[in-house]
Amino acid sequence: MSKQSGERSGGQSGGQTDDGSSRFRRQLETWLAERASSFDAWAEETGQPGRWDFTPESLDALEDLVRSRYGSDAAIDAGRTDPFLQGAIWYIGEMACRKKGLVWHYWPFATGRAPLPDLFASGEPGFIDSPSVGKRNAREGQGTDPLGLLLSLFWEKDDIDRPLSAHLRDILK
Repeated sequence: MSKQSGERSGGQSGGQTDDGSSRFRRQLETWLAERASSFDAWAEETGQPGRWDFTPESLDALEDLVRSRYGSDAAIDAGRTDPFLQGAIWYIGEMACRKKGLVWHYWPFATGRAPLPDLFASGEPGFIDSPSVGKRNAREGQGTDPLGLLLSLFWEKDDIDRPLSAHLRDILK
């Protein structure tokens, strides 16, 4: 994963997907449906239920909330399957889908001969197991990973030591 923008591999609102594997497509569709159906509960849990209106300003509020709850990228990585972060990942990606006409993708990656990971099943270095958003016809690596964007909030430099100041609004650029 690139520290530059949280990019990995790249729906329209409503969880449209565009990947080639039926197993992984089903996992992504299930995850999207679960996230959409639990959105109201997630919003309530944030303590700001009326705040999540899919505006750019709501991404600023989410960024403040993430920064207040997590002190590092390691804390986010450790909690990446928690309901709050799962909802945040979905919300960030859904914003990009709604505002930029992107779609959800899941292109798992494993190093060496390791089996491809199921959605959110690994969390280990050398594996990609979280969804991305990108153009409908995007190829692997041509999208943005909302989890990667959350992680990058705590990075001071990118992969090649350039200063980095990531924000959740970056997904709308």
